Amino acid sequence: MNRGRRRRRRAAVAVFLSWALLGLAGAGCSGAVPKPVPPAKERAGAWNRRGLAAEARGDRDGAIAAFREELKIDRSIEDTDGSAVALVNLARLHRRNGELPSAKERIDSALLLVPRESPLFPETAFEKGKIELAVGDLPAAKGWAGEAVLAEKGASAGRMRNLLARILFLEGKTDDAQARAGEALEANRTAGARGEEANSLRLLGDIAAARADGKAAERLYLEALSIDKETAESGKIASDLRALGAVAEAQGDTERALAFHSRAVEVSRNGGDPKEAAAALLEMARLHEKAGSPDKAKSAVAEREKLLRADEKK
Repeated sequence: MNRGRRRRRRAAVAVFLSWALLGLAGAGCSGAVPKPVPPAKERAGAWNRRGLAAEARGDRDGAIAAFREELKIDRSIEDTDGSAVALVNLARLHRRNGELPSAKERIDSALLLVPRESPLFPETAFEKGKIELAVGDLPAAKGWAGEAVLAEKGASAGRMRNLLARILFLEGKTDDAQARAGEALEANRTAGARGEEANSLRLLGDIAAARADGKAAERLYLEALSIDKETAESGKIASDLRALGAVAEAQGDTERALAFHSRAVEVSRNGGDPKEAAAALLEMARLHEKAGSPDKAKSAVAEREKLLRADEKK
């Protein structure tokens, strides 16, 4: 019976951001009357759910505010697991906002609360690795990603391996990166983690592109694109299209490269990411210049500047 509880608890942690509080993850064995939840924990759980809902609709500021309220309540009752959950959620949101000092402060506070044997440790180590990668400390990022890989034995194993493989690739350890990305791909397929499967394929595409294996890179990027369309991930679709554009250019097919970048512009513009759209337009301007079409290059630059000015006014 205790083993069953531990399995449920670890399963709840594996989908870290879609549950309320670790202490509420399992109510006990079948047929047992669950203990009443103290009002303070109910309030903390409510703030957690508000934060998740705000994040899901793209309201990061609202999510941060909700998780701060959750953390305040958890600290008032010395709920260390709940506090750790709130801190990791906050760290992730600050990282995505580019607020790296705040992200580091939050994740380091979480690590003080989470022993290595805790089911929370793999996710906490993973986020620490992501933050260290964001600040450019590859050795620290690799260390924490490795810790996450060693600790995670469940459905998130492929996600952890993706991070480690990406760091190895950035270090120039292409063979090791390919091996890890292959392991990640297999783990993600086994777990049915479609988004992470696409991430594995995209990374393997990057490795193939770095080795000038255009055919393999294109195949892998197209596989990733198919999954990203299935899961409706606008930002990832744009990344796939731009990667395909780079492969087409490397193969000497400027017209096809322009077509991929043009599609990326439309995806990013309509997906609410003007900076990525502007980056794709800059690539189009460069390609037009390369193809001997200066007027088209100027048009792409003008469109880019217009897009960025409109974004600044918001």
